[in-house]
Amino acid sequence: MSDNKNANAPEQGIERREFLKQAAVGAGAVAMGMVALGCSSSSNNSSSSSTAIPAGLPSSSAWKFGVMADTQWLAADDGMNPNTVAVGLASQIQAAFVAAGVKFVVQVGDLGDQAYSTTASTEAGYQTTAPLVEDTRALFAQSLYNAGIGFFPVRGNHDDAAAAEFVSVYPQTQNGGMNATPGSVYAISNPDTAKQPSPAKAGSGFSIGSNFSTIGSPSANLAGLSYGFDYQNARFVLIDQFTPADGKGPDGNAYVIQTTASLQQSWIGQALAGAPSGGHAFVFSHKGLITQQHVDVLFGDCPADANFAAPANTATNAAAKTEVVAAGAANAFIRAMAGNSARLYFCGHDHNYTRSIVKTTDSGTAAQITHILCQSVSSKFYTPNEFNTTGNGNVTAGTSNDAFFCAGKRQTMLAQELYKVGYYIVTVDGPNVTVDYYSAPAYATYSASTEELITATPTLEFTRRDTFGYSRIGKQFVVAAGGSYTVVQDSGPSGTTAAILAGSNGNSNTDASGRQYSNDVNTGWYKETGTTASDILALWGMSWTLGSAQTDQYVLALSYDKSKTGSIVLATPDGNGNWVNAVDQNLGGAKTQVTGPWKAGYALGTYGIDSGSGTVWAVLNYNGCFAAVAGV
Repeated sequence: MSDNKNANAPEQGIERREFLKQAAVGAGAVAMGMVALGCSSSSNNSSSSSTAIPAGLPSSSAWKFGVMADTQWLAADDGMNPNTVAVGLASQIQAAFVAAGVKFVVQVGDLGDQAYSTTASTEAGYQTTAPLVEDTRALFAQSLYNAGIGFFPVRGNHDDAAAAEFVSVYPQTQNGGMNATPGSVYAISNPDTAKQPSPAKAGSGFSIGSNFSTIGSPSANLAGLSYGFDYQNARFVLIDQFTPADGKGPDGNAYVIQTTASLQQSWIGQALAGAPSGGHAFVFSHKGLITQQHVDVLFGDCPADANFAAPANTATNAAAKTEVVAAGAANAFIRAMAGNSARLYFCGHDHNYTRSIVKTTDSGTAAQITHILCQSVSSKFYTPNEFNTTGNGNVTAGTSNDAFFCAGKRQTMLAQELYKVGYYIVTVDGPNVTVDYYSAPAYATYSASTEELITATPTLEFTRRDTFGYSRIGKQFVVAAGGSYTVVQDSGPSGTTAAILAGSNGNSNTDASGRQYSNDVNTGWYKETGTTASDILALWGMSWTLGSAQTDQYVLALSYDKSKTGSIVLATPDGNGNWVNAVDQNLGGAKTQVTGPWKAGYALGTYGIDSGSGTVWAVLNYNGCFAAVAGV
């Protein structure tokens, strides 16, 4: 992971083999080998054995969905982005979703820029209205529907004045019915017809998801705004915190943006509690629980505790003391998620990619979730911290919101990337979930401004920048910079044991606020198959250079079934999905076989079998899926 104080500089630390692999992953190549849970992480696509042994990963039941955020166009229209909707950017990402074969896409708000006011706007050089902006985004979602892909949006603050129109043009938020956009949307004014013609509807209607009426909404006036549904073995909960059409809160009183989400907490908890047994739950909203540039969050004006104190919180900026603080509601929300196996929270609003662990800060039972602040699909890019120094004056330059408002207790940083356009593909494979983050340079020029802008639509060349995941039947280990990976130990469904015997987190980089990153190491499992002598271990989270699969060097050991015969080694799937010796997929090193247990000092590429302990082991520098396999 690069030092994001130099976020416009080329990424460092990617050796030639990895560079060639990543350079090949453009929007048209996303569908190739990208769903195997990071299991096929090497550029070596050949099997080392004369008779290929299929790994069978991902499982035949695996499925994918996409996530995107903030399709706003703020600059003068370049002929590609009508009615302040970043169609020129969004269409390239939607093509990538089609190529990847996702089942549906979730957008976490800000469907256009000028839908936050009830008055007409001429910001783009022509007149727009809030309904027209919402209609434009709905119109250009058509390429997804035409490909049989669903689209589930939730509003952002830039959609605040369009509640009624949102519900009208997205009927799927109440019943899952896709390709049912009202006919009036296809007739809207499109000032960019020459370069960005309006798409035509193809095919008939189809449905995605179930249990819309069972999950319902927090209140009648939030129907179709805050909603949930089930798909396969997962529940999806989408939370709207913006102005309903009737101007009232979910309790029937006057709407208040700072408290509307907390008034929905009972519904959120019930929705999460009803998730499919043994399955997953994913939660989405526009604002985060704690972000990097904006102070406002899902539950209030700032993420602070009611009695927060910080050096800058003096009489000269006393407004900070009267803000609606979010900590109490955020703590309850985190516990509701964590207590119902909802591990991932996706949000937007901040126009950068920041992955972190967000924790409770009170004295109750500790809980945490993974907080994914999504990269935007916008012409606007925010720089962390700077809004606060020039806006309400609450935060000292270079100080994170967590340090200022929460004494550094709420957030643990995992990854960050600025000034890019990006999207996410989530693969759900039984109990295992993998998230792949793709981004492309936006060519914004850094000017130390609060808002970096682009004025023309670039051709986006996407590469996979980050991969992470978790399992319902695995464990999570947060390893700080300099910490040892030997804490990683787990056992699989058939009794296979896994342990990292050596290795440490060598990441010394910092984010834009000067905070060091930790690695979120997660284990997961597939049950032993007829081709393996152990359960299959999925291992995520040890790479820390964005754009590279390479990790710190470490030693992995797996136990094996001693009743199995043949020459058993630690194996991994290659690019063709066949089991190969795990060290064949290392980035560098020399393949060296030894007999007996691992010993300190063994170099990268060394592997062996310890018959005494019944384990196979190898010295590796990548994550993926691993099993004990004979005959490779």
